[in-house]
Amino acid sequence: MIVKNESALLGRCLQSVREAADEIVVVDTGSSDSTVDIAKSFGAVVIETKWQNDFAQARNISLQHASGQWILWLDADDVVPQESIPGLKELKKRTPECVFAMLIRNERPCNTGTEFMQARMFPNRADIFFERSIHEQMMPSALRLGMKLQNTNVVIEHHGYADPVVLKQKASRNVEMLLKEYESSGGDPVMLLEIADSFLLIEDHESALIWYNKLLKIPKCAETVPAIVSQAYCGLGTIHLNKQEFQKAADLFNGALKLSPWRLDVYYNRAVALEMVDDKNGALQCLGRVIDMQPQPGQVGVDFRAAKIKSFLRMTRILAESGNMTLAEQVITQGLAAFPARQEIKNMAGKIFLKSNRLMDALHEFEKSILIINEGNIDAYIGLCIIYNIAGKQDLVYQTIRSIEPLFKGNKKYDTFKRYISEKKEKYAADESFKQDLAELQKEFFFVL
Repeated sequence: MIVKNESALLGRCLQSVREAADEIVVVDTGSSDSTVDIAKSFGAVVIETKWQNDFAQARNISLQHASGQWILWLDADDVVPQESIPGLKELKKRTPECVFAMLIRNERPCNTGTEFMQARMFPNRADIFFERSIHEQMMPSALRLGMKLQNTNVVIEHHGYADPVVLKQKASRNVEMLLKEYESSGGDPVMLLEIADSFLLIEDHESALIWYNKLLKIPKCAETVPAIVSQAYCGLGTIHLNKQEFQKAADLFNGALKLSPWRLDVYYNRAVALEMVDDKNGALQCLGRVIDMQPQPGQVGVDFRAAKIKSFLRMTRILAESGNMTLAEQVITQGLAAFPARQEIKNMAGKIFLKSNRLMDALHEFEKSILIINEGNIDAYIGLCIIYNIAGKQDLVYQTIRSIEPLFKGNKKYDTFKRYISEKKEKYAADESFKQDLAELQKEFFFVL
């Protein structure tokens, strides 16, 4: 591994893998904190070198000091979960004649994050090495030797993309390095995609459009690297979705799905676009695909968990708004079984059960939601207050509203509900802005208010 000022993370990474690692090689590129001391405390071979603005160069230094038959490369913000250790130990027994891909999970808050397969373990040979100064890869050199990539069930958690601010900072850094590499050596489809995706992450949509379209102009690209072209269509679809060009977005997402029919996130995005052009049946079909399909991680990162959660919520809402409460209940019940610890699923279930007059079931879901997340969970508290009000327990309604005021004062939903429950209708009848806020809140609770 290569590191710089990773004292906050390095110990966790090395502790997670030490049971499976016969040797740890760490290249430090100029740390000013305790990174080197932490690495040495794990018995690592530490090589200190000057950073040359080239990730492949630094990684190749680490390879030069490795003595084992197999190499597993990691980043300091990686964690090898305990359940992956037996799999790593078993892979070490294999003859070093292929490359092993592992499931990388970019962990984000609330147990979501993209997942993809990545080459991580390979034979220790001088003719296998990393290339490219940014988004470095060793697989091209292995492919030139005729080696194959084999998928495994080993999982590696990556925690470097949890903070969206940090993600944007990394994307800004990456795009500068990518453009420099492109100018010096020319680009392949993967590099063009990485440039376009980086521009999309920093919300420079016009530049992203240029690079996505440049990729799509490469002859026979869809035949040779379909997953890469699919991602380009997906990026373009996202841009047009943001521009509220919904039919164009839906068509682009459909193009992405023709090349990568396993992309649950694209089915969800297409459902959003189709709903906005009032094709609710098409949207429901896409959402149903997301819910029913099993995740199939591939070359491009997909947040399967988030796609499924959002699909349960959107499908339930569309069905409820269309008056199909029976099917809405079935879908959200399925969502509860699939994601029993998700606060937003429980809140949606509470709203649906409330609409169906299943008051005790609604009460239990809202209460469970608050136990999962209290701070910011205004929907659950409003749901409880609606149930108390229906049950004629106005004192409990007012008591709850007062008790949560320190948590939600200034929150539009809280302020709207508090005024609605506390004032007579004629007092706010002429306040058009308030009536609009109230209508939005009523719609969110399927007009139970």
